[in-house]
Amino acid sequence: MEREARSPPPAPEGGNKEDDRMKELIRLCYEEGIIPMNLDPGEMTVVGREARFKVNTDIDQAKVNWLKAHAVTVIFKEGARFLVPRKVKDDIVRAYEDKRTGDGTFDPLNFRRGRVKIESPNVVSYVSRSTEVVTWLVNRGSDNITLANTTYNLEFKPWLTKTQLKVQRREEDESTFWVIAVQVSLDAMMYLEAHIRRAIDPIILMHPAEQDRMKPSLINIKFGVDPASRPNMKDAIWVDTFEGDSLEVKLASSETPRCRRCRAFFHTEEDCHRGSRQRDQASGEGQQATRGDRQRAKSVEGV
Repeated sequence: MEREARSPPPAPEGGNKEDDRMKELIRLCYEEGIIPMNLDPGEMTVVGREARFKVNTDIDQAKVNWLKAHAVTVIFKEGARFLVPRKVKDDIVRAYEDKRTGDGTFDPLNFRRGRVKIESPNVVSYVSRSTEVVTWLVNRGSDNITLANTTYNLEFKPWLTKTQLKVQRREEDESTFWVIAVQVSLDAMMYLEAHIRRAIDPIILMHPAEQDRMKPSLINIKFGVDPASRPNMKDAIWVDTFEGDSLEVKLASSETPRCRRCRAFFHTEEDCHRGSRQRDQASGEGQQATRGDRQRAKSVEGV
């Protein structure tokens, strides 16, 4: 059964009616899933078949303020990002709700669950109906969970906008320095720590060789290095073996170009061949489907 948009309750006497109305519209949107009707869409510009909106500043600021008070960003660290299916991540977040009802903080009969939004393989946004849950998770900071004898690490952070996330990542990149050995061959793997320590600087932290311990596979290996050693960064390390082979180990850091489409280093999405192949394949499949539709149409005409 479809739900109709409800009118927000009248503002308390003495309050700002428009502000209270907007807060209620935001609450209905994120808690009840009722998208406001006839909301000010902002200024629109159209280029070809694409429309761009510059939204109302007051409305957008109110939305951000509400989400900051009611939402938490849950980050699944290291191998935890590969927990599948997605329902596992949803269930993990729900377990923290259950913990708050189980310890008596909330009445189980009246407590209503919040919303979970999977943002990426390792990031989940959780919109709680109670600011107490948000405060509790943010203050907790991090936690470890054990599934099938494997321990995973989670982090809980205040909800941030896309712009604020970029600023935070930039600040983190400036305060930390990591080096990734990309697509390491077995021949070169054994010397990695010693070679990076000699070529760049002593290693502060060596991350697990495999991202998912349930499915070990050696692809990229990450090292944390002193940020003061950033000027010592190298693009590659060459290893000359006793048999005369020359093995190249390409190195990447936060300053290395990385494709947001395929997540590979050393190129951007504009130069991504994998994306081009996928588009070509989709185009070919679309053409085959079109030809099939025409053939079926002729068959129907002949009946």
